[in-house]
Amino acid sequence: MSFVIYDLETSGLEPAWNVPLQAAMIHTDAHLSPIGELSLRCRLPAHIVPAPGALLTTGLRPEQLEQAPLSCCEMLGIIARALQAWAPATIIGYNTLKFDEEMLRHAFFTHLMPPYATSLNGHRRADLLTMVRAVAMLEPDAISIPLGPTGKPSFKLGEICRANGIALSEDDAHDAMADTKATLALLRHLRDVAPTTTAMMLGLADKGVASRMLASRDVVLLGGLSKLTPVVGVTPNPEIATSWAAVDLTVDPADYLDLPVDEIVALFSARGVRPIRTVKTNAQPILVAYGQGCHALPEDQRDLSLYNERAARIREHADFRANLAAAMLARFADREPSPHHEATLYSGGFLSNDDGRACARWHASPWEDRPAIAAGFGDERLKAFANRLMLMEASQSLSPIAWQKGQAWLRERLTTEADVPWLTLTKARAEITTLRQTLQVDDAARHSLLDAIERWLGERGRFFQLAA
Repeated sequence: MSFVIYDLETSGLEPAWNVPLQAAMIHTDAHLSPIGELSLRCRLPAHIVPAPGALLTTGLRPEQLEQAPLSCCEMLGIIARALQAWAPATIIGYNTLKFDEEMLRHAFFTHLMPPYATSLNGHRRADLLTMVRAVAMLEPDAISIPLGPTGKPSFKLGEICRANGIALSEDDAHDAMADTKATLALLRHLRDVAPTTTAMMLGLADKGVASRMLASRDVVLLGGLSKLTPVVGVTPNPEIATSWAAVDLTVDPADYLDLPVDEIVALFSARGVRPIRTVKTNAQPILVAYGQGCHALPEDQRDLSLYNERAARIREHADFRANLAAAMLARFADREPSPHHEATLYSGGFLSNDDGRACARWHASPWEDRPAIAAGFGDERLKAFANRLMLMEASQSLSPIAWQKGQAWLRERLTTEADVPWLTLTKARAEITTLRQTLQVDDAARHSLLDAIERWLGERGRFFQLAA
């Protein structure tokens, strides 16, 4: 199977309210030799205010956001077509499953493209950060983990690379292609210095492998940020097959086997030792056979006979298994749904096949035909996204009334003083004030960038007839 290594630089940190601004992808063969690559930049969509902190990190200036060669929709279309053309592959980056993947999913969703493109067509999903953590736990002599300013291990991409002889300077970090090339080099390094753990972790990019390990009811080791824990799989979520509940076997099950459902719910977020863990089998969990990883446990935790005895008590307790399944369903039952379409990727239901086909037809059609196609979407979220895209990309395709509504929506989006979850012009200016207080007085380059961002925000505000 081939690999697709990628990285995104974005307008901010919250996936529902931001978009990728830069993307880099390298397609390799099974031996990690490059066979294709993409390096893309796009313009900032008009309805999004970029986080000043994100621009300070990436070094992007406001004029670059307006002068990039592609619109966001065009760049996402190129990415989606590449993912389809390069399938099947293992899609991998550094901290991608928690950040870049979420950013890409939400951007595809709001741009009428398949949100789960990295899971379609035989693709598997992996995260090199997770793999580095696994190697650090299982083969600590194989890789150097640097210490950060506080004396704790640092897993930042640049610092990990430099500690292991891979060039990635701070000036190059946060450029999508530089980060992607460094990620590829680090993956090759892991393959060379820790082949067993690397192969095991790449195998866990297949959700079926993790599911079978948990369903076996054998004692296995679950990796967290820095240590392994003996666990046994108990039950999948009745509604989400890729979400499993496992229990920490260092905790006596007598403490929780007979608890009612509501008290089991509380155990998922208990402080200190949490006896119940949620394992996402489709997110490359660190799951290790006990015999393969027990050497990494503290000596006083290598009691397999105790763990087998506790696992047997759990397996034999049918009421606990049923209550645990019910608790998984009840955990978020009282969560209020968001009133904003962008935040409903997971809570608003999957898109229907009919709407999926209509979205593909919408993208393939001339702009003048797209309003009629959008009107036929069964999902109201897609209608809203389509209207937004037509306003941004081809306002001439809208009727005068629709255009006026779109302009009013855009003004409200950027300038509202209401308590909204996205960044507005007012909140961005306040963030600049806070950022200035964190910079050294002699850091002229970063102060200059903040000045440029502040001027740009002022111009946007004046455009909407706000006080500067």
